[in-house]
Amino acid sequence: MMFTELFVPKGAHTREELDQLAQRLTTHGLHDSPHALSEPAAERADPGVLEFLESITHVVVHEVDVWIAGGRRQDAGAVPRYVVRVYVPGPWRKPLSEHLIARITRALADAQGDPGRLYERPDCEVHVLGVPDGGYGAFGRVIDDSILMDMISDATSGIAEVPEGMGVDPVCGTTVSMTEPGAVTAEVDGVTFQFCCPQCRGTFLKRQRNKVAGE
Repeated sequence: MMFTELFVPKGAHTREELDQLAQRLTTHGLHDSPHALSEPAAERADPGVLEFLESITHVVVHEVDVWIAGGRRQDAGAVPRYVVRVYVPGPWRKPLSEHLIARITRALADAQGDPGRLYERPDCEVHVLGVPDGGYGAFGRVIDDSILMDMISDATSGIAEVPEGMGVDPVCGTTVSMTEPGAVTAEVDGVTFQFCCPQCRGTFLKRQRNKVAGE
């Protein structure tokens, strides 16, 4: 799950502009932006997993009546500032923070007439917050990290073609670089597997241990 709140000064944007900003912050919006697609050897999520994550992603926009930033009131006539709060599963917070902050800032910057402003002034703050394991529920039940990882694995649809120098995360189906410094890997029975994050690696190794125990 990912719950994103975007705070903007009231009157700074039209309804159409707010809708466009919200769309930029969805799972598809962050993943399919022109900058993300043009990154060399960029990680690519499995299409099925992307659809699943989109189905449990929410973006809410708050127009704030009273907002004081930098000692000044933010109103319709001021250059708009933004605060974004993103809630993700607790174990994912640290590994996803850098990625989310970069993508969200870029998504909002691309919507500006002066895209460099958000990199030159503190006009966009992104807070990545972790939801404690067991603190998220859907379908009328608690969805902990283990269950969520199983749901992600079940959503994988398979990527037809894997670029040279890339591997496929066996848990979530993401294509990942096999040569990137600091790559997350694990070796099982002489075979090296690549992962997009430590959470997928941990899930994979846990499944391997359960498989061996079951035998």
